[in-house]
Amino acid sequence: MMALHTNKDSAHIMHLIRKNTIGAEIGVWMGNTSTQFLKKGLKKFYMEDPYSVEPYKNSSEMTYQEWLAKYQPITGEIAEAGFQKFYERVWKEIKSRFEHMNEVELCRETSDSFFERYLASKGHGNFEMLDWIYIDGNHSYEQCIKDLKNALNIVKPGGLIIGDDYGWPDAKWQKAGVTKAVNEFVLSNDFGMNRQGMTQYVITVEV
Repeated sequence: MMALHTNKDSAHIMHLIRKNTIGAEIGVWMGNTSTQFLKKGLKKFYMEDPYSVEPYKNSSEMTYQEWLAKYQPITGEIAEAGFQKFYERVWKEIKSRFEHMNEVELCRETSDSFFERYLASKGHGNFEMLDWIYIDGNHSYEQCIKDLKNALNIVKPGGLIIGDDYGWPDAKWQKAGVTKAVNEFVLSNDFGMNRQGMTQYVITVEV
């Protein structure tokens, strides 16, 4: 979930997205970055987001009560029920905007579930590796490093693992877990990584 409705910095990575490619977005939120991806003329696009308060309850970033307080200006309520009610409204809007698009598959589930299900399809003959993935979901170190490792199993060699919230040197919500996870992932796999804009990172999956 984002404190802002629009991720303006993602504009810096759109030149990397090619027509007729297969991609996925981990953490859709209000779908504004998704809209920019779809303007590229994708062959297939998976949009994953659980739209649930549950992932916040075990996040290492901050306590659950702190999450509720942080997003009160957006949800309008401090109680869990209000938080989830807000998510249901956003999900309804996402469905109305995207579910009619043939190239889109809406995946209301956790990223763990998405990756597991995507890999399982290999055994049924339906597996196509992704050309790219954009990771902007749970920002804890534990979940981000898991998402990066899982992405490596479904992004083709030469493909791209792209993500948001790397760095944030002067922000109140620094999302240090993302920076730590990305640095560790790049180092352990001996991959190259470059930054685009202020907070975008791009990793090429080496052959």
